[in-house]
Amino acid sequence: MTMRHGPRFLALVAMLLALAFVGTAQADNHGHQQPQMVKVTQSPHSFPATLAAFEREASEAGWSILNRNNMAGTLSERGFTIDPVVILDVCSGRYSAQILEKDAYRPVSAFMPCRVSIYQDSQGDVFISRMNVPDFLPMMPEGVAEVMEKSSDEIEAIIERAIAE
Repeated sequence: MTMRHGPRFLALVAMLLALAFVGTAQADNHGHQQPQMVKVTQSPHSFPATLAAFEREASEAGWSILNRNNMAGTLSERGFTIDPVVILDVCSGRYSAQILEKDAYRPVSAFMPCRVSIYQDSQGDVFISRMNVPDFLPMMPEGVAEVMEKSSDEIEAIIERAIAE
């Protein structure tokens, strides 16, 4: 089976793979800024309250929580102690279907569903992090970029409502 992808899609895949090895975005040697991989928003609420508010707001907006990965709990079972971290796999069928219904867009499924991490740092501050979609839109095929932008806008609105409660 041969799959053909446009140069923008291949550039997106290459960029994401490169960023996976680089870690957080930093200025390169020439003073240029790489795309920021993640967006982080501080919550004024406790970890449990932030997690509950995000899940509630996502549900009310029609999003599903497909998986709830309690990383602190999983690592605790293996003898590690870390501050709370829960990674949520969130999905909106109306956006997922628009990408998955087209064979040319299906490789993007490697980045689906949307992931949102809610964590507490060692000082007790609580944060919500997620992929910084707007910085990656220029590298995506046009149809995927349109869907991803709308999806990202909804996630941002869900986060804003969750921390405003």
